[in-house]
Amino acid sequence: MSGAAQDRCYWTETARAAPAHPALSGDVTADVAVIGGGIVGVVAARLLKDRGLKVAVIEAGRAGHGVTGRSTAKVTAQHSLFLQRIEDQHGRDAARIYAEANRSGVALIGELVRRHSLDCDFEPAESFVYASSPEGVEKLEAERAAAERAGLAMEIVGEAGLPYPIAAALRLSDQAQFQPADFVAGLAATIPGEGSFVFENSRATDWDETSVTTDGGKVTARQVIMATHLPLGQVGMFYAHTHPHMHAIMAVPVQAARAPAGMYINVDQPKRSIRRHRSAGGETVLILTGPTFKHGKPDEEAQAFAELEAFARDHFGWTGGGWRWSNEDYAPRDGLPYVGWSGAAGSSLLVATGFDAWGLSNGGAAGQALADLCEGRENAWADCFDASRHSLKGLGKMAQDQAEVASDLIGGHLRSYPDASDATPLAEGDIVKIDGTKAGIYDAAGGQLQAVSVACTHMGCALGWNPVDRTWDCPCHGSRFAADGRVVHGPAVAPLEPVALTPELEEAG
Repeated sequence: MSGAAQDRCYWTETARAAPAHPALSGDVTADVAVIGGGIVGVVAARLLKDRGLKVAVIEAGRAGHGVTGRSTAKVTAQHSLFLQRIEDQHGRDAARIYAEANRSGVALIGELVRRHSLDCDFEPAESFVYASSPEGVEKLEAERAAAERAGLAMEIVGEAGLPYPIAAALRLSDQAQFQPADFVAGLAATIPGEGSFVFENSRATDWDETSVTTDGGKVTARQVIMATHLPLGQVGMFYAHTHPHMHAIMAVPVQAARAPAGMYINVDQPKRSIRRHRSAGGETVLILTGPTFKHGKPDEEAQAFAELEAFARDHFGWTGGGWRWSNEDYAPRDGLPYVGWSGAAGSSLLVATGFDAWGLSNGGAAGQALADLCEGRENAWADCFDASRHSLKGLGKMAQDQAEVASDLIGGHLRSYPDASDATPLAEGDIVKIDGTKAGIYDAAGGQLQAVSVACTHMGCALGWNPVDRTWDCPCHGSRFAADGRVVHGPAVAPLEPVALTPELEEAG
């Protein structure tokens, strides 16, 4: 493979064929309705079915093809320098609980793979956090000590199998990696039957504590889990308690001998994450991530991918080809995930969010916790991750984030855009004014241009164009829309409004 990387997600493009599930049509009753077919929702649903409950999973697209299926797919309880940060903010007990939860999440994923014979390239792997500077080594030493207090046996090593010099690395053994889209889709396929359902291409448009409505029908249940990466609409106002950010990700073909065997992330700048994967056809690819960037900022995105491509060429002999895409994450304002009741216990939605780029082990743990809470069972980490907590920690960060949101909201509306008639030739991704409306231009088919409003339907922030994924992205709270305005990712629920182009403008591309 040579040439430029194609703008597609490697995992979803190369996923094994999985059973298609019907769209919701009509009214259905279940014990638990689960909005979202990613790792959290599908794991929770599978566990609840194992306990004899009838579940209905409602997924807007394909199970496993959302954020989970666009991740780096590291299944590890080693999360960079998280344990020392959690200790500093919340104390040693919280760090121990976080470590226990993620260790349990890793173990559960492996157990589900074995129990259901999931064909998802699951394999053991060592996890490394590495440093290239003396300051970075000091951070590794502090994390090792925090891990020891939390019950995770990490060790400092001098080599980690990387093709460039490092000062030291922190190693955690007995972790794993897999094909994330195949894992979730395979597990989802085990759910239907005996009164349980999986509905795909069924976007939730309304909900309450006992029901979920889509354009095709309604699920009535005793309890609703909202496992949508970030809760939709105004649920819990979690968009105000988390900070969205994007990652540039590439899957690059390399010679097998040049692909290190472990999973890696560094503590120094610029940030780099590395793992390998062997495709079904025997090709070796490296999954690489680089610096984060802000939603709707194409210049920042272009710079992130340029840096990642240079890294792949310089250190792993990449000569072209492969795949590139972006994915998003949410950092919680106080450093701990939000898992549990969105409001009053027993009379609100169950939610999970704020995994800050470590959504697989956290997702497995969250699935366990939500299943326990559904049944009124005790869960060892539910209090620590309580989604309805009103912690004073992180208030400064929250204030800073909200000031940035206000700046994006106001600045986006004040920003001047050219009139469409003065901006020809138009091209996909252009933002122009059409009869006073700020509109984004996209190529509908074969060079025919169409337009949509670039006001986010969540809270009105001005969207920006993502040329790699062909989406309109919101810098305020992370909503994403397809080029034609369909919702890709919440918290927005409604699609973008179409904006009419004159025949002359349609042909002005």
